[in-house]
Amino acid sequence: MDVLEKAAASVTGVPGSIIPLQMDVTDEEDVKAGAKHIENTNGKLDILVNGAGIAGSLRDPDFFAKQDAAADPLEPETVQNWADIFALNTIAPFFVVRAFQSLLIEGAHSRPQGTSSVINISSVSAIYNTQGPGTCMAYSVTKAALDKLTLVLGMSFAERGIPIRVNSLQPGFFASQMVGPQVLEAMKMKIPGFAAPVPVRRHGTEAEIGTAAVYLAVSDYTNGAFLSIEGGISLVNP
Repeated sequence: MDVLEKAAASVTGVPGSIIPLQMDVTDEEDVKAGAKHIENTNGKLDILVNGAGIAGSLRDPDFFAKQDAAADPLEPETVQNWADIFALNTIAPFFVVRAFQSLLIEGAHSRPQGTSSVINISSVSAIYNTQGPGTCMAYSVTKAALDKLTLVLGMSFAERGIPIRVNSLQPGFFASQMVGPQVLEAMKMKIPGFAAPVPVRRHGTEAEIGTAAVYLAVSDYTNGAFLSIEGGISLVNP
């Protein structure tokens, strides 16, 4: 909760208010409680961003050390770790959308000819066959599955005439808890597992990913799209 409150306090100079609400998105009852809280507070939802995710291990703090030391990159992987990553990165977004579906419909109906927006935070890793630095092998697989879920949910809403758009945002390298300073520094010269570094030789900024998310949120004509924000790394790593 402290992280949420700090993030909320960091946003200044804009109208409205930010109310931190803690949820465990892998707990269906917790998600339903969150939806009920928003229903009682505002009665509708306009934008839903599925941003929770993990690239390593929830249970083994030494996972990456074991990965670096292993002669066989498959060896450190465990069934439990794959299950945990899929639960958070791929399964949870479906049940979050389902829980908030009625609120998103209300949000769309509150605007003339409007739609509500679901934005799934995927990854550029979803389109690569190489394992990204500092990730479990399951990570790219869960993000590719999330992209497929984006299309399946978008199609489900579209064919039933439900005014909810579903799009996927595929970030490249941005400073975060998952992308440490070593990886960000390596981008200038050589990224492990990639043929060439990012052409612009830097990571993305909060403003760059923020404006991409805003576009997906407000464009009523964008649905079932994958928007890659990755500095051109796909150009040099076919």
